[in-house]
Amino acid sequence: MPSPRDTASGIIDAEKAKEKALSPVAPSHGEQEFDGLEEKVVDPLVKPNRLTFKSGGLPSGGGFSLGPRYIRRDWLHEHLISDSYLVGSTRKWYKGQSNLDFVGLMNNHLQLTAAGAYQNAASMPYYGEGSNSSKDNQSDYRSEFTSAHFGGQFHLLDQKLSAGYSVGGLLVNVGPGDRNDWPSTEQIFNEANTPGLEKQSNFITGTASITANLTTPSFSNPKGLILEAQDTQFWDQSGNNSSFHLLQTQATYYVPFINGMRTLAFRARNETTFHADGQQVPFYLQPTLGGPNDLRGYERYRYYDNGASVLSGEYKWSVAGSVEMALFGDGGNVYSRPGLIGLRELRGDGGFGVRFKNKQQEIMRFDVGFSPEGVKVWFVFNNAFGKLYRSF
Repeated sequence: MPSPRDTASGIIDAEKAKEKALSPVAPSHGEQEFDGLEEKVVDPLVKPNRLTFKSGGLPSGGGFSLGPRYIRRDWLHEHLISDSYLVGSTRKWYKGQSNLDFVGLMNNHLQLTAAGAYQNAASMPYYGEGSNSSKDNQSDYRSEFTSAHFGGQFHLLDQKLSAGYSVGGLLVNVGPGDRNDWPSTEQIFNEANTPGLEKQSNFITGTASITANLTTPSFSNPKGLILEAQDTQFWDQSGNNSSFHLLQTQATYYVPFINGMRTLAFRARNETTFHADGQQVPFYLQPTLGGPNDLRGYERYRYYDNGASVLSGEYKWSVAGSVEMALFGDGGNVYSRPGLIGLRELRGDGGFGVRFKNKQQEIMRFDVGFSPEGVKVWFVFNNAFGKLYRSF
């Protein structure tokens, strides 16, 4: 009769032999076809490495834009990414931008960036300042921004924590809008109620940023929390008493369930400006609400003021490997000074949408939002809960 030790040894040897005989399960024919399509079609569009075209890139409201783009990701042994593009739309909005990104430095802990851009938005909407602005005062203005900045960013804790600082300059020009069916902004408003309308400033800027990405991958969406903060100082160089700083914060939380096939997503964002006595915030740099990225049931840039807050929630479910349906709700307001942040004069909406994805990245989004001001339909190429950004 074999001893217990011999029996245990025999079981272990049998398991090792079985393990050697096992082969990985081959993906299904459908999975192989999809992977091949993704490699040949989707990846070159999402991560090109040549002369190609670019759609998008304009501030929200510019219409469908298209233009040439030249990007190289393989210079200096893939430590230098060069990306330049020029896009325009039928609404006569234009933007050109060129970036040099030095990546993977110091064992992937450091990234350096140099960038320059020019954008011309021919018909930016403006309804007046404050949460009580009337749609009857709809107008438009032209804004031209020329900017350049240089900065660095440190990545720590396996890329989960990033912090950086950049310095640069911003040249501004504001003029009459291009829409024939709306009055130009200077025909309704003036310098007294719309600071910066007649006297534009040029700025030196400095931006400090920090991001903590505490998410882990799931089936269709990440799982966990993302925290972001940016503080941008604007030093007026034109003597118009327009120096201020803008603090932006955002928290995004994803809760996947049912094997990742369903997701609850929440986003809270706040933008607040601060300025000394005798200084002011030009209207063309004020935080705004309204459009496909915050209050989706309202017109783009519906509300302007010195501060803005928005809360959003989505319930998303996968209907295919690269398609999601969503129900959403948004609530937000604008305010004139930091002490007024809260739920006063809250504006809200709700709606539904479809997301087209590549892995966990949204490529295109179709949303329909409903609010007391009507129904808005959006078809855009970004994530509603995307990273903090400025349009210059």
